[in-house]
Parts: sequence; C-alpha cells; structure tokens
Amino acid sequence: MRILLTAMDTGQTSDVVAMLAAHRFVLDRATNGEEALQFARLYAFDALMFNTAMPDPVSTEFVRRLRAAGSRLPVVAISRQIAPRDRARLLDIGADDVITLPIDGSELAARLRAVVRRSGGFTRSVLRAGPVELHMDSRLATAHGRELHLSPTEYRVMELLILRKNTLVTKSAVMDTLYGDIDEPEIKSIDVLMHRLRKRLAAASVGSLVTTVWGAGYIVRETAASDPAIEQHHLRLNDAALAH
Repeated sequence: MRILLTAMDTGQTSDVVAMLAAHRFVLDRATNGEEALQFARLYAFDALMFNTAMPDPVSTEFVRRLRAAGSRLPVVAISRQIAPRDRARLLDIGADDVITLPIDGSELAARLRAVVRRSGGFTRSVLRAGPVELHMDSRLATAHGRELHLSPTEYRVMELLILRKNTLVTKSAVMDTLYGDIDEPEIKSIDVLMHRLRKRLAAASVGSLVTTVWGAGYIVRETAASDPAIEQHHLRLNDAALAH
C-alpha cells in the first residue's frame, strides 16, 4: 500500500515512519498540509496519514479542505495527545481514524489496513475477487482454496488490483504502489511482472481474473473463468504481447 505521510518527519513521529516501513508500506512524504493537498490531487495513494501538530493548515482545516475538494482518500490522524472533543471533530469533519501514540506497530498497520479496505467496500481482512482470496493480516493468497505462492511484489500488485476491483488501474499506478518515486524501474518491467503474475494465476485456473487493457492498465473483475482452455488462450495472448 502507498501511504502519503504529512508533517511526520519529526522526533515525535519518527517511530511511526519506522513501524510502517517495517510492515512494507510504500511511504511518500509531504512536509506540510498545503503540499499534501497538492500531492493528493496529482497522485494515487491508498491512504494519507498526518500529524495533528502540523501548523499549515491546522489539522481540522486540512481535513475540511481535502473533503471539500471531493477527495475520498482515507485519512488517518496521528497525535501524541489529543482532547476528546478535538478527536470527535476530526472524525465528524471526515477523518477515518484518529490514532494516539504510543501504539504497537502491528496495531498501527492493522488499523491502517482496515481504513483502506473499508474505503474499498471490504469489511473483513480477507479481500475476495472470484475464487481468489488475499488475507491481509497474514499476506496469504489463495485460489479455489489453494495457496498461490505469490512473491511479495506479486502480492502487492494483486492487493492493489482487488482493492480497486472493477476499476482500471494504470501501469503508472502499479509502479507508484510498488516503488513510489525512488529508483523506479523501466515501465517495461511492469509488463514482465504482470506476465509472471498471470502465469501463476493461469496455473491456478484464474488467469482471466486480471484483464489487460492494452496501452492503459489492468482491471480485476468480480468473476473469473475457470476453463483451462480459456486460461491458456489468455496466457498465449500475453506471451505474444510481451514478445513485442
């Protein structure tokens, strides 16, 4: 998951950054609220986390402006100390969660995952699309009840696609989720990654779960064909496209 951290590079919140990195979140940083509002308009993130102590703008005004702009981006506030009425106001204005530090790293990661999955319409920690299931707590992927044995990178791609199922996910969005803006590989490497992922899915008779929209990106649809002949047909099409 790609998270935008806002005003979090302080001594009070450096432990949060370390905990999120340890739980394999891809982290981008905005130095203040104004910069975060601009980034949220320009780039795709799974959630935004901000320090309630930031001065520019103050936290309640920041959330109000984000929601007034029509953004549905999940928002989590982080605070060392916050009054109950201020917590309630942030939630009423549009924040999805308010977390008080200190907090255990596993709980922090779980609450952030919960906010993201609820924004995608998932109420449980298991993401489903057709016969494929992703267990967000254990990072186990299965198809028809059998483990898919995805690599960490392949799992993150499937997580992104299923969280946004029935919606086109561009190649750029896949790259942003995997790499952020640091040391990004050539976009051709995404073709290679997706080809490898499709072969794994095809071997589990769910290769047609991911639809490639040529020149645009990928879509995971709710149902997937399980006819082996169809799976091999999809795989041959992807082999031919990769060769070119």
